[in-house]
Amino acid sequence: MNQNPNQLDRRRFSQISFATMLSTGVAPAMIGRASAVEPTRKLGLAVVGLGGYATSSIAPEVSSCQHVRLAGVVTGDAEKGKLWAQRHGFKEDAIYDYDTIDKIAGDDRIDFVHITLPNSMHAEFAIRAAKAGKHVMVEKPMAISSKECEQIIAAAKQAGVLLGVNYRLHWEPHHVRAIDKLSGGAVGNLTNGNYEFSWGYARALMGKNKDRIKKWLLNPTMAGGGALFDTGVYPIQAACYLTGREPVAVRGLPTTFHHDLFPDGVEETMSYELLFDDGFQALCRASYSQSFHQCTTLGPKGSVEIVPGDSRGSVFGQSGGGNPSPKRLLVNRKEVVLEQTLQQADLLDAFAQAIIRGDKTFKTPGEMGLRDIRIVEKIYESAASGGVRVNL
Repeated sequence: MNQNPNQLDRRRFSQISFATMLSTGVAPAMIGRASAVEPTRKLGLAVVGLGGYATSSIAPEVSSCQHVRLAGVVTGDAEKGKLWAQRHGFKEDAIYDYDTIDKIAGDDRIDFVHITLPNSMHAEFAIRAAKAGKHVMVEKPMAISSKECEQIIAAAKQAGVLLGVNYRLHWEPHHVRAIDKLSGGAVGNLTNGNYEFSWGYARALMGKNKDRIKKWLLNPTMAGGGALFDTGVYPIQAACYLTGREPVAVRGLPTTFHHDLFPDGVEETMSYELLFDDGFQALCRASYSQSFHQCTTLGPKGSVEIVPGDSRGSVFGQSGGGNPSPKRLLVNRKEVVLEQTLQQADLLDAFAQAIIRGDKTFKTPGEMGLRDIRIVEKIYESAASGGVRVNL
């Protein structure tokens, strides 16, 4: 299919089964005073944190949204905020800093925020935005502890705002169709899965542009951990949404090759096993040692596999610069051709539509983010004990 991704009929990809959503074990969040808005206007988004992710992946796609417009920013760099205002057409009085974010409570131009700050800052600013009466989308991982996740969920419920976690692949056509194929019996009863999201952070830290590479990932206080906290939630997510199940136990085995690059508390690689009560086993890895993605789910009849679409694509990677990240879906080694989409635009439009409808929960709610951080914590617990099985 060769349609323009900006013309995607996103309704097609909102039809992931309700049964699949329920399989995550999430609880509905109550939405109160900020639940519904005038359905004929685009909702105003304020991006909180203007780093590389916001600049390269979120901002270029807002213009493709049907239901969202960029209405403001929260940043520690006033000049950068002014540049965003000029580029994206909002007024400079909609630029807030981290000390004045609470004032967005009185800014009717802003309906929701997207938190794109370092991991350790997610909880504080998600809670402050919720208390200001704004709906909240939080970048993954939701927070650096399950306790912080619980605090965010509680704040959103108390404020009566919608809370979501940026698990954009729940709308990505290749992952959505993979769920449909697996639930439809394409490979028979599911037996095993292999899921990995690794990227060459170590190589980048030693490369010619090493001084321009973000360094906060090397601070365990800010990052929460190492590769597992950075990209490890993607294999966890894949194992859950592709099977429609949740693990009952985990094992974790960390390793670090470059001790000169990665301090204590920031593992270079985490290999981990997710065990399910029906015998399904997911072998997963998150690493900074090499760039490699894998998303393969197996059964007696064959496999369902998502692979990069070309040299620019990746299995789990987001679209960037206003361009899709190409993917391919192979069902029993036969390709299913699907549209390549702008993942952030799809996510933001889905969140805006949920707000407009007054939905009481979102497809990827805070409870899902909490579940994943609880799994991460148990993997670290296992790793600290030599890789023993730890029950969830």
